[in-house]
Amino acid sequence: MQPNVVQQAVTKPLFDPSYLSLEYIFGKILDYIQPTLNIILNPHTWSVIGIVSSLFSLIFIIIIIFCLVRMFEIQAYDKMEIKHEIHEALLRDKEKARNENQRWNYIITLVESPNESDWRMAILEADSFLEEVLREKEMTGDTVAELLESAKSNGYASIQNAWDAHIIRNKIAHEGSEYPVSQIEGRRVIKMFQNFFEELKVI
Repeated sequence: MQPNVVQQAVTKPLFDPSYLSLEYIFGKILDYIQPTLNIILNPHTWSVIGIVSSLFSLIFIIIIIFCLVRMFEIQAYDKMEIKHEIHEALLRDKEKARNENQRWNYIITLVESPNESDWRMAILEADSFLEEVLREKEMTGDTVAELLESAKSNGYASIQNAWDAHIIRNKIAHEGSEYPVSQIEGRRVIKMFQNFFEELKVI
């Protein structure tokens, strides 16, 4: 092969740009995207999109309103529950305060004292408290014995405990220090008073 022929073959371009048409290429591209553009630019398409968007927006607004209403209902219910719990707690505190009789606590303090004189005083105080309670319950009688006799007709199950405790009280009151009282005996007598007071719901 001659050198000029090889040189011509090397320098000759693969295609001739004069045969290319940019209008043709863009025309082909436009042909492919034209249907999409028609859909995008079609006013009906935007009308449909607007309607669908409005429907979704309406649905979301309804859901949001429903959630807000439920949230307020739950908060209102929780507030009612809290108020109810507070009310119940206050009632329990009042009941506890009513049951924690100060005078009875004083009697328990006396009987738990290390002094024998306090054990005797605890029994005397418990009997005095018994008299007050029986009068408050509208029992009739001038003495504790008569009040207990009146209470017997009411069918109290622990009335005998009150009787036995009152008898020991009388021995302490009449015999004084000659009647021996140990702390164990003092606790036993106070327990008998307690059984009757608990039945009467005063402690």
